[in-house]
Amino acid sequence: MKGFDFVAPKTINEVLNTAKKSKKVKFIAGGTNFLPELRHQHDGPADVVIDLMRVNALRGVNVSKKTTSLGALTTITDLIENKDLKKNAPILGAMGAKFAGPVIRNRATVAGNIIDGGPAADAIPPLLALRATVTLAGPRGKRTVALDKFLLDYRKTDIKKGELITRISFPTPPKNHKWGYYKLARRNAMAITVVGVAVLLEISGKTIKKASISLGSVNACPIRCYEAEKMLEGQKADAKLIQEASELCKKAATPIDDIRASAKYRKLMCEVLPRRLLSQALNIQMEK
Repeated sequence: MKGFDFVAPKTINEVLNTAKKSKKVKFIAGGTNFLPELRHQHDGPADVVIDLMRVNALRGVNVSKKTTSLGALTTITDLIENKDLKKNAPILGAMGAKFAGPVIRNRATVAGNIIDGGPAADAIPPLLALRATVTLAGPRGKRTVALDKFLLDYRKTDIKKGELITRISFPTPPKNHKWGYYKLARRNAMAITVVGVAVLLEISGKTIKKASISLGSVNACPIRCYEAEKMLEGQKADAKLIQEASELCKKAATPIDDIRASAKYRKLMCEVLPRRLLSQALNIQMEK
């Protein structure tokens, strides 16, 4: 394999300056995606590999009444153990508990899971449901992009040359929010997702004020189910509404056959799982 330079800056400016001087750069954080890929790259991953783990500005979880912000180096274990996230965004911890195993959770970062751009990236559906944004820093300064716009296609994201993710932010959910998460896989953990579903609802009285539903592993990249969300918002929840919204989730999915499941089965689960999570979140008994 072709050799490469390895550097470990301590500030974001040092990272960007190093990246600017190199033709081909690869950023590495937890390394849970990078190291397996390295075994198959005979021409080397890049001219320079930049280790981000010493950049303290990329760490930290900050929660206020309005906004929750995750540093790019926030690990999956952090999502599970952080007390503020347990209280304000428990959907992230629920996802983390199904993410690989403890060793991987301790290393894998939220930004790394996003930038990989894979359809089965487990951290993305809950973040989509939370309506997260991604903040990036690069040669032209900082910019912020909605996560659902940042994901473009299969393993393709809206990241420019020399940019890196610095933070992931989302509006802190209100205390009375309802949520649901389900990872359908062959095992409870250490398995690639067959279908991932995340649901987040804001309720006012008996009316659904805001709805977010996302699907993973059934499209080229994880998606929000916009039509289903639109159907739910402003409506009083009942079994008929949930069924119709779940059908729209199924309609939004374009799965493929692979070694883990058929497209037909995945398509079916894109109606079954949202219906189950919505009915549980809203405490509504569905007709058999």
